[in-house]
Formats: sequence, structure tokens, C-alpha cells
Amino acid sequence: MERQQDPGRRREVSRRTFTRGVAWSVPAISVAATAPAFAASFTNTYTDPGTFAVTIPAGYRTIVFDIVGGGGGGSAGYTGGSGARVQGTITLPSNPSGTTLTVVVGGGGGDGAGNAATAGTSGSGYGAGGAGGRGTNIVGGGGGGGSAVLIAGTPIAVAGGGGGKGAVSAQNANSSNPGNGGASAATAGAGGDASVTYTLNSFSAGGGGGASGSPSGPTTPGAAGSSGSGGGLTPTAAPGNTGGANVPATGGNGANGVPRAGAGSGGGGGGYAGGGSGGVRSGSLLAGSVADVCGAGGAGSSYTGGASGANVTGVTGPVAAGNGGQGAGTAGRGGNGRVVLQF
Repeated sequence: MERQQDPGRRREVSRRTFTRGVAWSVPAISVAATAPAFAASFTNTYTDPGTFAVTIPAGYRTIVFDIVGGGGGGSAGYTGGSGARVQGTITLPSNPSGTTLTVVVGGGGGDGAGNAATAGTSGSGYGAGGAGGRGTNIVGGGGGGGSAVLIAGTPIAVAGGGGGKGAVSAQNANSSNPGNGGASAATAGAGGDASVTYTLNSFSAGGGGGASGSPSGPTTPGAAGSSGSGGGLTPTAAPGNTGGANVPATGGNGANGVPRAGAGSGGGGGGYAGGGSGGVRSGSLLAGSVADVCGAGGAGSSYTGGASGANVTGVTGPVAAGNGGQGAGTAGRGGNGRVVLQF
């Protein structure tokens, strides 16, 4: 006799099978719902001088930065000061709607190798570099601009710009030295003194001071370069200019160089605070020789610190980035800065 299956049991098995299927599928749905929503990572690199708005998406709170300031202008025999390099990590506050950062890339200062229109120009940036003093024979190197990352108009991290080289215009001299631009590093370096030597006389003019203070705190502008000493018959002289103090939204500008008849002093680098420009001195000798000596510009300063609930940790630097200008003609222009953000 054929055995028949109980209809009630068939329904029971069906319900059990359905329930077992639902129980198995729930964990799969739960895992998918808790998977990381922000798994992608990004690297934004900015190398052109200018100001850029960067939106950090909601959910991203850690940003690794690498910032380089613009280099100062140099020449074939003498270098512009290097911009600074600063690295570290920014931790943002909770940002459900995202956070907008402002990135500023500093430009390199114009060369101090001649008197072309492009020579001695100032580098733009967070704290623009100072223009080189313009003489009829040779122009002082331009200062490099600072690079920075800001939040809500307040700087979080700044890399200072380098100072421009000095300049000498001299007839029949035994030796001359215009001075190298000040480099921005752990301290913002002063510009080199300029000098010229004759058999019976010598001239000198002081380089501009670098902005002073700790990179983890407020820094003060660089001092003006001294008017120097010497000068033979009827010497004339003038100090350089003092660097600019910090303005939170725009930085501290480097001082403009001072012009003389044949030459001009180097401009200061920009940054959190600006570097001073070189002093100048002129004079003549019994033999009719005339000399203008003009000191180099000092460097702008760097800075790191919290703002608007953001913290900065793991800071490396500031160290010299090695982008000071050196070369004949326009090759002496300082290198542009750079900002890299990873999040």
C-alpha cells in the first residue's frame, strides 16, 4: 500500500525551511550595512602659485600635509635663500557637512642676475616675498612667498619663503660679494652682507634679518639690514626695510629691497612673518671708481598650530627645501612652493 505524506507536516517543514533561510540571510544584510562608507583615500598636490579652496568630505578627519615655501631669487654665482619644508598631520573636528580648507602656494622670487623686467620680482603667497631693489645695472633677488594651509581664515601650518640675494655694482674692484639670500629652516636665516674691496678701501652693507621666534608660536618680523661701513669719498648709505608682521588671513610680507644708482638690495621672504631687506651703501674713490653694495634679504618664518578645533601633531621641520634660485639669467629664479594633502 502506498504511504501518503501528512499535509500538516509538509507545511511545517516549509515554514522551518523559510525561517532557516531568513535567519541565514540577516547577517549578510547587517555586514553590508556596517561596511566602511569612506574607504577611498585622496592625494591633492598643488604646485602652481595661488590660492585654492579644498573641500574635505564629511567623515574625513585626518589630513597629512607636506608644505614647501617659495625660494628666493639668485644668480649664477650666488644663491637665493631656500624656502622651508614643513610636514605633519592635521586632525579636524567632527565634520558632518565637510570642512573647507584654504591652500596657498608661494611663488619663487625673481632672479638677481641682471635688470630685465622679470628680475627681482616678488613671489606671491601667504606672506608675499619682497621685490628686489632695482638698480640700473643689476637688481637684487626677489623674496619667495610663503605657503600655507588655513581653516576659517586662520593658519594651521606655514612654510616660510627664502630671501633674495644681494647685488653689487662696482668698477675696478679687487673683489666683491653680494651675499646669499637667507634660508627659511628651523630658524629664518638672515641675508648675507654685501661687500666690495679695493686696494686702499672697502665698502659693506648688511643683509636683512630673518623673522625671529619659535615656529610653534608667534614670530616677529625680520629686521632691516644695516647701512654698513666704508665708502671712500662722499659715501651715502641707507638701511633696508623691516619685514611685515603677521596678518592671520594673509601672512607677513617680506620687505622690499632698497634701490641705489647701479644696484639694489635683496627682498625679504614672506611667511608667517616677513624677512627684512638688505641695507645699501655707495661711494667713490680718488681714481673715479664708483661702487654700490646692497645686502641680501632675510627669510620669512614658518608656523604650526591648532585653529577652529583642529589640532596639528607629528610635525617634522621646518627644514630648508633646497629650492633657492641659482643660475644665469632667468634660471636664477627661486623655485615655487608646493602643498600636498593626503586624506
